[in-house]
Amino acid sequence: PRLSWNGAQNNKQASTRFLEDGSYARLKNVQIGYNVSTAALRRLRVSSMRFFASAQNLLTLTHYTGQDPEMATSANAAGDGVKAVGIDWGTYPSARTFTAGVNLNF
Repeated sequence: PRLSWNGAQNNKQASTRFLEDGSYARLKNVQIGYNVSTAALRRLRVSSMRFFASAQNLLTLTHYTGQDPEMATSANAAGDGVKAVGIDWGTYPSARTFTAGVNLNF
């Protein structure tokens, strides 16, 4: 494509100029936990206790230069239908979330 606003063929022809490899590997959900033994809990009058930590979207391995290789169609593509599939519209990437907690049973 040429840098021109006046040309009839401006940027309407198919091109691989902005085509990029979007392959990736993502560690999406991870959870680890520890159950405390019942012998240690007798003094606390607790029948069970579990500590846990989890993470979502912890790691993404890719050479993709955009924000998120797992992009979605945005409002910018409204009305474009199938033509908008596979285009990175600069949508906000998936959030990385960390959670920790304790489960207690009395």
